[in-house]
Amino acid sequence: MKNRCLPTCLIVRNVCLVMTLIAGSVIVAAELEASANQQKQKAEALQRLFVYQVMLNVDQQP
Repeated sequence: MKNRCLPTCLIVRNVCLVMTLIAGSVIVAAELEASANQQKQKAEALQRLFVYQVMLNVDQQP
């Protein structure tokens, strides 16, 4: 029976491809999380601003 192995260049290519795909997915996940975190901070800031404006309006009324 003949020993059938993949050539080294195919193994290296496949390993590099898998590592590239993993790195790409990690980068995309990090960007999505950063974007979601930024939107959350913006929403919290808008809520605080709204509460502050309501408090000012209550204080100004006689």
